[in-house]
Amino acid sequence: MKFDFKKIYVQRSIFDDIIWRSNAEKIIARFPDAKLVEVDSHWKIPELIDADAGDWIRTKRESLILGIKSGLTHQKNGRSADFIAASNTNGCLSSCQYCYVARRKGASNPLTVFVNIDEIAASIRRHQKKLGEKTEPNQCDDKFWTYDIGCNADLSADSYVCDNPAFLVKEFTTMEFAKGTFATKTVRDDYWTAIDPKGKTRIRYSLMPPPIARYVDIGTSPISERIKSANNLVEAGYEVHFSFAPVIVYEGEKRKRDWKDLRQEIDETLTDKVKKQLKCEAFFLTHSADLHRVNYGMESERRRFFVESGAASSKENRARHISLRLRFSAARACCI
Repeated sequence: MKFDFKKIYVQRSIFDDIIWRSNAEKIIARFPDAKLVEVDSHWKIPELIDADAGDWIRTKRESLILGIKSGLTHQKNGRSADFIAASNTNGCLSSCQYCYVARRKGASNPLTVFVNIDEIAASIRRHQKKLGEKTEPNQCDDKFWTYDIGCNADLSADSYVCDNPAFLVKEFTTMEFAKGTFATKTVRDDYWTAIDPKGKTRIRYSLMPPPIARYVDIGTSPISERIKSANNLVEAGYEVHFSFAPVIVYEGEKRKRDWKDLRQEIDETLTDKVKKQLKCEAFFLTHSADLHRVNYGMESERRRFFVESGAASSKENRARHISLRLRFSAARACCI
């Protein structure tokens, strides 16, 4: 992946701490042609908030924000992880058409890197130490408290911009009771295999049938590359699980064939070593009604593959927001 950021917005308080400043300078040095813009808050940047939603891809590819993470809380989860760790980044460098990540800087959701990564890691260390040893296994892990360190971003993609991902993986190797986990759609074997995770990081590759991924997983690694990567990562000491996500429902026999082909590719590609440790999860395409309106309002040719929200089912999520579960029109996709 190659990025050409035009502007880097820097929260002024970063310059008050020598470590934060050093971390920021290392990131800025990767993009010497970018214009630096100092801001009071990494949240309140009118230029981004007011940007045209139709230019969302351009906005997020040309804008980078460096900030300080203030709320260092770790929320209970119990699904993919025991806890959602305080974010070390927010936003994403990819352009998935169904993006579920909350938009707090306008519709584009450009990447924000939090340079106080030392404080973030220290807060996780304190949290797991206070919990102590995990005495009962659960669906998250049999032995360790698991912390999702990539809930609002893709850490593999982030590694092209900063070293927060490597920092956290190394930190987990020395935590007595915790391990890290994150989902990704980006293959970055050269980066991850250069680190010894000591079995304390679980990488979850998101998978869906390639005929659908080509329309909605924009700016991500091909499905086949993600599957192949599992072999390399397990050899390097990582756990690798698969997330069949999002499951996009479309009609007819094509859906069955596509999923059968995906399962066959997984079976033929993975080594026995990977298969023995592999676990999976599945999520339907579900996000808030408000966020669906933002996504659907973007000038994207691909949005026509999603039927109108009137044909979607709804539910109330944990945050008491109304969420939508959408359908995908295979007939329309096949016409392209």
